[in-house]
Amino acid sequence: MNTEIHSVEVSLELGHPRDVSARAELVDVMGIASGERQSHFWVCTAAGHMMNGKAASAADAILRADAIAPQHVRNRPIARNLVDDLRSTDRHARPEEIRRLAGHMKLG
Repeated sequence: MNTEIHSVEVSLELGHPRDVSARAELVDVMGIASGERQSHFWVCTAAGHMMNGKAASAADAILRADAIAPQHVRNRPIARNLVDDLRSTDRHARPEEIRRLAGHMKLG
């Protein structure tokens, strides 16, 4: 399972957003026992969606990560940047939840 999560992260780090999405689809998220690992997966997936121009999917994924393990999401630079970007777009249907998350993150 960790190998699949790492492949998602590596694709993100290499700047291959299509690979992030494709590899994320192969991960059995329910099989991940650790909340920290699940939230990490969802943050990486959210970033990949945003890079692919899919703000709605990115919002869903980052909110899912925060619901699972907020202590592992709210101080991560990648998550903070993503939430900040999502706040400035109207291409998703969850603006109130994103604003609330930005408030928890103490984003200006």
